[in-house]
Amino acid sequence: MSEGDFFSDQAKRATRASVENAEAQTCAEIVVAVRKSSARYGVLAYHFGLGLSALVVSYLWLVPEEYSAFAIALDGIVAFALGALLAANLDTLKRALSRGGTLDENVSRGARAAFFDLGISRTSGRHGLLVYASMFERRCVVLTDIGIDEARLGPSWNACRAALSDAIKRRDLTAFQGAIVGLGAVLCNPHPRTADDVNELPDEVQ
Repeated sequence: MSEGDFFSDQAKRATRASVENAEAQTCAEIVVAVRKSSARYGVLAYHFGLGLSALVVSYLWLVPEEYSAFAIALDGIVAFALGALLAANLDTLKRALSRGGTLDENVSRGARAAFFDLGISRTSGRHGLLVYASMFERRCVVLTDIGIDEARLGPSWNACRAALSDAIKRRDLTAFQGAIVGLGAVLCNPHPRTADDVNELPDEVQ
């Protein structure tokens, strides 16, 4: 399954249905936000190009054959251009060039920004919950408002968050939607749905 499948209209409708299914079991307000990326990584393409250029120039200097300064410089420029172009168009390569801690921090920052931008903290009972998935980084973060006591949710809560993260890592849309439904089962006992429950946050993918 490709990343693009997560952004199709059909996928968004199915994900909305998963949110509605989960919210039918709990008073928690679940919002799903899916992003292509949580930061810009264009500079990595230039770094890769420079590294490839340096490697090519070093090789030409060290081999027994003699090359003119012009030929070495030209090959270095070509290597830089090809390396930068390759890295700019291959997400797998850009991810490999990124430190895991940097990816984690970028997704965490993006999730915190989305939490406030989408008004997750504005519900009357402070039971808002954000599922934030960032496709380039292959990471998923779940943030809860103060009305949800994660300490009361037990091991099932951690298992559900792990399932969401694993689904994004594998780009498994069906598993991702199933894990969203699972949130309702985890939240239903400590935070049950009430008869006068009002849907305060959008169910559509943001």
